Amino acid sequence: MVLGEVGNFSAYGFAPASLVAPLGTTTVIANMFIAVGILKEKLRPADIFGCSMAVVGAFLLVNFSTRTEKVLDADGIVEHLQKLAFIIYLCTEVAVLTALFVVKLKFHIDSVLVLILITALLASFTVISAKAVSGMLQLTMAGCLQIHYAIFWLLVVIMVVTGIAQVKFLNQAMQLFDSTTVVPTNFVFFTISAILAGIVFYNEFWGMAPFDVFMFLLGCVLCFIGVYFITAGRVAESANASTVEVTSVQGPQSSLGSYRDVIPTWLLSPISQQEVQPRRSDVAHNILASTEQQPFISWDEDSGTIQEVSTPDTLQGQQSPHSDTKSPSNDVTAGYGALDSH
Repeated sequence: MVLGEVGNFSAYGFAPASLVAPLGTTTVIANMFIAVGILKEKLRPADIFGCSMAVVGAFLLVNFSTRTEKVLDADGIVEHLQKLAFIIYLCTEVAVLTALFVVKLKFHIDSVLVLILITALLASFTVISAKAVSGMLQLTMAGCLQIHYAIFWLLVVIMVVTGIAQVKFLNQAMQLFDSTTVVPTNFVFFTISAILAGIVFYNEFWGMAPFDVFMFLLGCVLCFIGVYFITAGRVAESANASTVEVTSVQGPQSSLGSYRDVIPTWLLSPISQQEVQPRRSDVAHNILASTEQQPFISWDEDSGTIQEVSTPDTLQGQQSPHSDTKSPSNDVTAGYGALDSH
């Protein structure tokens, strides 16, 4: 992983940031083949389709990206930092980040959209600083010393701090939500953030023909689709096998389950399970429904026949005086009464 990140960091010194970021889809493809080849996971038709879309998208990205790449020295980076377009971009990102932190910390909303947006906005600073540092290191190795400039060390600090913050918020999202939701969402927002950073700070789309820009953006969309199809459904499929037995005991799924299957998870507000308590009548109903003594029956001593009892309340006092053992239905009734007493 460390070698991969070093290679990713080095790529920013030789290629536009708007090209390096979307090509991160190759990581998802590599993980898919590792999961199939080493972990023996099943290769699904969706994986093949998603891989095909990602490969076509990567081909379009490489062929229609900007052909010129200029490495900025320390003076050039300072000049770009003082441009009006970047100042407006920086103020906008800081304002949006502040609003997101207010939503998260004050209103305690930890939806995947909030966490991934924070990660993506921080990533734009990481991409700008990483490309600048990588370029200055490249110039230093070529004989033009850059590491003695203050801007170099300032960008190193920004790169490290924003990178650590990204990992923090991305881990929070992974802990709270499924990877099938977090991975494609993070990839989309990170790529968009990196492309915007490259356009605003490094002027990467300047001089490109409109057709080239369109094909480049089409390649990004195909990469997005490919990542979605590769990652979608993997956790759900693995969880289905473990929930079959529970479903057979608890009965059919509630309407809430089908509701979440229709609406995307990341659009739903998080619900604290500790704050949602079931009603007493619902608990009693679940206890009664989980037993195998339905319908309740009792023995009528006078008529010598078995009678069906519709409600648990009518079971009170129905136990035969000649029976030495306690009826299971009375246990259920006792539990039902205990719930009502609480």
